[in-house]
Amino acid sequence: MYPYHRLVKMFVVNTFKKKKEEKIDDEFIWKFRPGFGDIDLYPEVNNGRHFVLFDLARYDLAFRIKLVKYVTKNKYAFVIGGSTIRYRKRLSPLKRAIVRTKLVGVDSKFFYFQQSTEQKGEVKSSALIRAGIRKKGGTVEPEKLMHDLGYDIDPFMQEWVRNWANWDDNSRPWPEPCSSQTDE
Repeated sequence: MYPYHRLVKMFVVNTFKKKKEEKIDDEFIWKFRPGFGDIDLYPEVNNGRHFVLFDLARYDLAFRIKLVKYVTKNKYAFVIGGSTIRYRKRLSPLKRAIVRTKLVGVDSKFFYFQQSTEQKGEVKSSALIRAGIRKKGGTVEPEKLMHDLGYDIDPFMQEWVRNWANWDDNSRPWPEPCSSQTDE
């Protein structure tokens, strides 16, 4: 189940927290403590839960730069356009951890975030996430969206992110539907 309790807490904290001016090119840190709902049978944080924790860290960033308010007001939606993750070490339950989030690219449709979980000074997992904002009939241009929020940002992409995006868009095969199954 999605950890809505964390999202509600994040909303409350960001609603009443003293606002500070955020710089979009800063690294954002979200602190948390993995709970029993995050672990699998081994006991460690479940591999799929890493994506949920990255998702929550991006929500924290979105609350802090007032993007959630903007998206809600305009009836837009957050979307993920792709992701790649690497796991290095086990993320233990009940011990303090952080997610680091850094904007590493922007193009005409998407934001690219590098995110990593850390615990006791060790990187446990790292992901590259392609995220966007959907509106009826298409995608909101990141450059315009950021301008509306008061940030001046030109499209950019670190070379390793550009290589990944090119691979994901052009070289990675898209699976064909299985011909033996029919939609019912």
